[in-house]
Formats: sequence, structure tokens, C-alpha cells
Amino acid sequence: MAIASGTVTLADYALMSNQPLIQAVSMSLIDYGNVLQDIPLVNKASLIANGTRFEGNLPTINWRQVNAEGVSVHGQPTPYQEQVYMMTNYVDVDKYLVLDQNQIVEPRAAQTALVLKALTYDCGGSAADISQAGVTAKTALAFFEMLDQLLWSVDSPDGTGVVVYMNDYVKRRINSVVKFLGTSGGFDITKDQFNRTVTQYKGAVIRDPGVKADQTTRIIAGNAIAAGSGSVGETSAGADSTGASANFSSIYAVNYGTDHFFGWQFDVMNVQDLGLINNGVIYRTLIDWAVGFMNTSTRSLGRLYDIKIG
Repeated sequence: MAIASGTVTLADYALMSNQPLIQAVSMSLIDYGNVLQDIPLVNKASLIANGTRFEGNLPTINWRQVNAEGVSVHGQPTPYQEQVYMMTNYVDVDKYLVLDQNQIVEPRAAQTALVLKALTYDCGGSAADISQAGVTAKTALAFFEMLDQLLWSVDSPDGTGVVVYMNDYVKRRINSVVKFLGTSGGFDITKDQFNRTVTQYKGAVIRDPGVKADQTTRIIAGNAIAAGSGSVGETSAGADSTGASANFSSIYAVNYGTDHFFGWQFDVMNVQDLGLINNGVIYRTLIDWAVGFMNTSTRSLGRLYDIKIG
């Protein structure tokens, strides 16, 4: 994992910032499971970032005989461009709500938390049966072999620098499969810098990205219901579906680093308490951030589908 010394993450903001509001915003994004917490960020005061990567067009290697001339070879990189996305939001709360001595929760804190929650939820084959009814030693081992292949596909066989995303049902099914096999299977439970429990497979962190803004629909589909009208997930081909054929799910892997997938921010996160604004009745909090993503390799992102969980 090639993380440059100048990169920061949301965890760094939460731990090191001497501004309580920035600490609070960073920690809220982490608590809500936003995938931004995993992305190393480089400061770059630009709305557009340009880069190049090799997309299969590598040079052809030529061999020569003794005393023969060498051959000049070269590869042609593919240019690409990414843009920054800007978030500027005001959290406005009437001053009498702030001053109300009967308030149950501080209204400005509550409204700010809702803004951060909304940001978090703005989201946009293995042929392995690990369902309760279908799992066997053979299918369990096939699943772990394909999980290893997923790590290989993102240039990190040991999982270093990788975050693996799956929904809560798949995480629970894997726990059951590990117990079924009677071995850890490469899984481990540790603690992060905030003393939260973190599950790992080899060196890769396992994370559930949670649900969308409706608080019901999972970002990664798959509800582990056996084939029937209640199934919501994917088909064996990895397409979103419902009903009898939708008892599959997917697992995604991202290799984070400046040589694979990373982010850049126009400047550091800006969170300010603007106080009572000119109209004399509203307290305003500013949350301002411009952030973008860069993918410098064709082996940064991987998907494992055709995982039967229902």
C-alpha cells in the first residue's frame, strides 16, 4: 500500500484536529460508516485532476541474440481525468430553539448530525453456496478460495491496504461458515484507534457500508432469504433483482493507496460556528468540503459475485 506521507484520512482529522467541530464532523462520518473514512486524501487545490494509467497496453518484450542490436519498446499510457465534488451546507437553527431551557437534545448538534447522516447515505462469480441450507465443507472452501482470488485481483494477496465491503447478512454468514469449518479461516478481530471492534481477513479490513437514506435498503443488496417472493438481492450473474432468483450477494474489495485508489481534497475540511447571523434569529453552522477520487490502476477495485446466501 503506497500511502504518501502527506495524506490524511477522516480518522486523522478526528484524532488530531484541535477544532472540536472538525473532530465532531469527522467522527460522525466514521460512526455512520461512510466509505470516505477508508480513503487517504491528498491536498490538491484543483477542481480537476489529470492522470495516466496503463490499461492493458503494455510494451511487447523482445529478446535478442548475442551481438545483435536491441529493440526500442514503449507502452502507451491512457490519460484520464477526475473532478472534485463540493459540499457546502448551512445548518440553521432558530435562536429560541437553541436557548430553550426545556430542550431534550441540543438542536444545532442534532441538525448537524442529520446533515452528516444524509452525506453518508448519498450513494450512489464465486459459485459458492454459503446459505444456511446449502453450505458444505466443499462450498465453504470454494468461497474462501474465491475470496483469496479477490485479494489477488486488487494486487494485494495478503490484504495489505485493502478494505473489503459486504453487507451485514454476508458478514454473519461468514461467521457461521468459519465456525462450521472449525477454524479461523484467516479471519481475526481487532480494535481500531477508537477502540471499536474491527474484523479482518488476512490484512484486509472488513466493513459493512450499511443502508441508504431510507434506512432500509442495503447499499450492497442481499437479504439472505431463501428463494421466494421476499428475496431482495442479486441473481447468480450479479444483477440486482427480487424474487425467486435474488438470493445472491456480492463482495467488493478496494486497494487504497496513491498507486491504486485514493482521494484528494481541494483544501482541508472547513467547519465553522458562524454564530447568530445578521437576521438576529438564526444560529448557523457551516460545513464546507471539496473532495474527489483518483484511480491510478486498473487493479484497484474488485468484485466477487455469485455468492449464495439465501
